[in-house]
This record gives sequence, C-alpha cells and structure tokens, in this order.
Amino acid sequence: MTGTVYLAGPEVFLSNAAEIGEAKVRICREHGLDAIFPFGADPAAADVADIGHLIFERCVELMDRCDLAVANLTPFRGVSMDVGTAVEMGYMLARGRPVFGYTNVVDDLEHRVTEDGLVIEQFGFVDNLMCEGVVWRSGGTVVRTAVDEPDRLTDLRGFTACVEQAARK
Repeated sequence: MTGTVYLAGPEVFLSNAAEIGEAKVRICREHGLDAIFPFGADPAAADVADIGHLIFERCVELMDRCDLAVANLTPFRGVSMDVGTAVEMGYMLARGRPVFGYTNVVDDLEHRVTEDGLVIEQFGFVDNLMCEGVVWRSGGTVVRTAVDEPDRLTDLRGFTACVEQAARK
C-alpha cells in the first residue's frame, strides 16, 4: 500500500510528543508510507474553547488528506483507548479509509474492566467491539505487544508491526 497515513493516538499528550511523532513518521517512511502526526503549536484564538474547536478542525482537515490511519488502541487514562482516537477511527471508517491498529497491552478488555454488575463484552477484543471492528473491517488485526510501564505509550515495536501490516495491504 502507498499513501499518506494519519497517526492517531494519545501520544500528542506526552511531554515528548514531537520526538515520538518524528519517530513514527520515520518508521512509516521506511515502509514506503508518508505520515502525518497531528501535533504542533496550538492555534491562536480568543478563548480556550475556540482553541479546542480550531484543533478539532485542523485534525479533520489532516484526516481528509490521508489515505489510511494507524491508531494506537493502548489504554489511556483508564481501561480503554483514548476517546479522541476512537472518534478519529470512526471518522476515517466513514470516509472509506482503512484503519490499522495496535496496542501495547495484550490483555483483552474484559480482563481490565472492573465488575460492576453490567454486561462486559467477552469477544476476546482489546477494546470495545466498535473500535476493534473498524480495524477488522479494514482487513487488519489489532497488533498486540506486551509493554510495561512507564514505556507503554512510547514503545514503538507494536506500532512498527502495525505499519508493516498496513504497508502489505
């Protein structure tokens, strides 16, 4: 596969986001893919809500320029993946773009959820079926790599394997 990859994931919140983004772009290039990491200076705006809306619009514009996405499904701020990444995956699916995914946690979602009396999905997926389903529909499987803290969001072995999968499709 050739094309431009949108790199979706919570890495934009890390203190070394620019460094991680550059490494991911470099890995994509090594596999024949261009990549866009949605990180940069916050847009200037009158108030904080306007800044948030401008960042959203910028991410949508970047996704519109891409042919596929690679999404980090590693749990972020809880037992599940980053909610913004889930939105980006759905957007790309709706645009007819393939989405490939990886996680640096190997346990199924059902083993990370605290019993609370509600039904827990037991499909053997790393996250909610609607998230893993996006990757499945795109012809991929979620790449799982076991990574311990504190490297869970910075280790790029699973990302690299996912990019290899995307490049083969």
